[in-house]
Amino acid sequence: MSPRRNLPPELADALEMVAPGTELRHSIDNIIRASNGALVVVANPAKLERMNILSGGMKIGLEFTPMRMYELAKMDGAIVVSPDISLIYYANVYLTPDQSLESEETGTRHLAGHRTAQQTGDLVIVVSERRRMMSLYQGPYGPHVLEDIGVVVSKSNSALATLEKFTARLTEEARNLTVHEYDGVVTLREVVNAISTFEYSARIADEIAAYVRELGSEGRLVQMQLEEAFHNVPDQYDALLKDYVDEDVDAREVRAELHAFTSEQLSEVVQITQLLGYGSVGQTEEVFVKPRGYRQLERVPRLPRRVAERLISEFGTLQELLAASEEDLDEVEGVGQARARAIHRGLERQRNLETSNEVL
Repeated sequence: MSPRRNLPPELADALEMVAPGTELRHSIDNIIRASNGALVVVANPAKLERMNILSGGMKIGLEFTPMRMYELAKMDGAIVVSPDISLIYYANVYLTPDQSLESEETGTRHLAGHRTAQQTGDLVIVVSERRRMMSLYQGPYGPHVLEDIGVVVSKSNSALATLEKFTARLTEEARNLTVHEYDGVVTLREVVNAISTFEYSARIADEIAAYVRELGSEGRLVQMQLEEAFHNVPDQYDALLKDYVDEDVDAREVRAELHAFTSEQLSEVVQITQLLGYGSVGQTEEVFVKPRGYRQLERVPRLPRRVAERLISEFGTLQELLAASEEDLDEVEGVGQARARAIHRGLERQRNLETSNEVL
């Protein structure tokens, strides 16, 4: 999986600042096309002055424009730009960060940029004159090298194709799981398999979302395709976990821990069963578990989650919920006669569609 999935929030925000369509990216693209290099610090200059990181150069204090930055980048020193990219404070300045800060960079610009980012926590952009590439540093993070837009589009399309395969698998697994839920014969192994597929799908979607941020104005189509392919998967994932975690386990914490799993951990059945609160149960295909009903209630139109929670609290399992009459449902706080009828009919309709491909 691409490291883009695990981008820290700081670098994720930085990607949006330098995405295609922004003035900052426009100026950097001009610099790259001219085969020039650049070192840009996006920070409050007063902060840099207090830290004694700036030396020499020209104090400008002019409005930021792509052409102005392009012209100033022809000089060798660094450019200091305001955090909101509205002003250029300094040009041709020499950066003097703490030399004791560790860095594996060797080039003068990259080394100064990496150390400055570490010392200040601010965004530093380095454009390589020789390699014609842009690298981002922020705090301890980086370098994050931005690839050519065509390469990013190609990778995002490949990731979308992979996501579509996983969501197709989810549809099939969800259909089988639903059939077995109605029959009361769901095995723990089925649940674990579905959780793994959901998590892998979520990781691919995270990667595509990072590509969208990196593509900026060029990523609208990719964003639309991602929304189409993944629009209700996160809700179904949450509902699956809430259906099957042990009663003393928080489903939100489980999802967070699953997100932090390595690919190797995610392929280990025991790792997931322990996380769900079942411990080491041996042959998971021989262990039967009862759903609470969250997955099915999630698919009832216009049903508030607080009402779904009350229904689960009242009936306890999906089987009890399916056996409830409209009158039984009406007695639950917040339901009412009209909603009770809608819930009852909704669950019945889903049962009739259990063999179709409309489960997700």
